Amino acid sequence: MSDSLLQQGIAEFNRGHFFEAHELWEEAWNEVVGEEKRFYQGLVQLAAGYHKLSLVQYNGARKLLERGNQTLSAFPPDYAGLDLTSLRQAVVDALAALSTKPA
Repeated sequence: MSDSLLQQGIAEFNRGHFFEAHELWEEAWNEVVGEEKRFYQGLVQLAAGYHKLSLVQYNGARKLLERGNQTLSAFPPDYAGLDLTSLRQAVVDALAALSTKPA
C-alpha cells in the first residue's frame, strides 16, 4: 500500500480539500492491485462525493457517497490504520442530511 499517498490524501481530506484527496488516492489506486485497489476505490468515491457536495451537486454527491460507503463496508473497521467506523458514520450522517435536499 502506498502509505505516503494514503497519508497525504487523509491530510487533504481532513482539511476539506476533497478534490486533492481524490487525486492522491486515485494515484495510489493506479499503483495497487486486489483488495488494496478496492479500498482506494472506496476512498476515491468518498472524496469525489464530498467534492460534489461542496459544489452543491447533490445527486452526484449522494451516488458517490453511497458507492464509497458500500465499497468500504467490506473492510475491517481499522483497515490500513484508519477508523473506518467513524468515517462510514460520517458518510451516513452526510447522506441523511442530503435526504432533505433536492435530487
